[in-house]
Amino acid sequence: MTLHVIIAGAGVGGLCLAQGLRRRGISVAVYERDSSTESRHQGYRLRIDEHGRTALAECLPSELNDLAHATANQMYMPRGTSYDHQLNPLGSWRPAAPLDPARAAIVVNRRTLREILLAGLDGVVHFGQTVTGYTEHDDHVSVRFADGSEATGDVLVAADGINSVVRGQLLPHTEVLDTGLRAIYGHLPLTDAVREWMPAELIGGSRPVLGPERTTLALGVFEPVRSPEQAAAELAPYAKLHPVPAYVKWTLVAPVASYPVPEEELFTAPAERLHSIAGRLVADWHPVVRRLVAESIVADTFALSIRSTLPSGDWTAGRVTVLGDAIHATTPVGGTGANTALRDAALLASRIGRVESGRGDLLAAITSFESDMRQYGYQAVRDSLSGAATIFQTAELAQKGSPA
Repeated sequence: MTLHVIIAGAGVGGLCLAQGLRRRGISVAVYERDSSTESRHQGYRLRIDEHGRTALAECLPSELNDLAHATANQMYMPRGTSYDHQLNPLGSWRPAAPLDPARAAIVVNRRTLREILLAGLDGVVHFGQTVTGYTEHDDHVSVRFADGSEATGDVLVAADGINSVVRGQLLPHTEVLDTGLRAIYGHLPLTDAVREWMPAELIGGSRPVLGPERTTLALGVFEPVRSPEQAAAELAPYAKLHPVPAYVKWTLVAPVASYPVPEEELFTAPAERLHSIAGRLVADWHPVVRRLVAESIVADTFALSIRSTLPSGDWTAGRVTVLGDAIHATTPVGGTGANTALRDAALLASRIGRVESGRGDLLAAITSFESDMRQYGYQAVRDSLSGAATIFQTAELAQKGSPA
């Protein structure tokens, strides 16, 4: 059987699926609405857990999987200390038992991972192509784009995020929850000069700083084992990776009412204005925190709304399916979003691969994928909402995070 799969969205999940399908000799095309990978900020670090690592190993060529590990953080310590806004320790945590290095989480730079996932997909990924809808037929699915063109395939996969147009048509009753929280992201290059004034205990592991009025600053350091461009030259010369100097990323999260500007300004303001707003929010915090924000790269400051999908229940499988944030978007708490998307990609690639090799029926394969995906994907949503409720003391999120 010769299948052709269309993927809407070139995020981490969509690209991992494309790699997994190509590895199995399956024809695939990815359509991404952004004009390039540089069109917008999407974050800095990603924690890749055991499920994510397994998915990358199953989908990527071995040299690209090796490259992902070679360019990961020098150390990821699954322990941490929380602080109040004056950097007084509040509590610490660490694993109950030593972790198996082969199963322990790694931390990657988001942009680097996406560049690795794009490697070798020339002619497969099409940027500047916005999916506007689809029509499902008995033996194929046709996909429509904003420029009036169409594409035809055997399967359409919605990997186009929480605002998925495809999911909106397939599952129009899916509820997207606005948590009422907004985040400003920034980063500071981790130079020798910065190391001199930044306390060593803030470097490494997880470092949440809990401020007043449910405002939280999450800190994380990224320092790759090897420079991405040097590692690529040795392991996978066809992968084009940008250099990534060591940095400290910070995410300032607060209820929308805590921001000193109207909400709409957060998403229309230039980076300079967002940087100023972040500085105002931490104006009474410890001098180290204030300096961290003040000396960050102003132009790279951006804001995001923190939202989550809610479990949609079951549906009848067809030639159109969903993965990642399009169906089980989570809050940043717990760091499960990218991992569940990668897990989806590996699972779906495996199920479609069985069909391609003549060992199964397409609709049965999609049904099986969706059944498994809903189990762990919806649990990730519940866990994330429950964690956010604890950190931000929000009763509504606690209720949404409870099983139905």
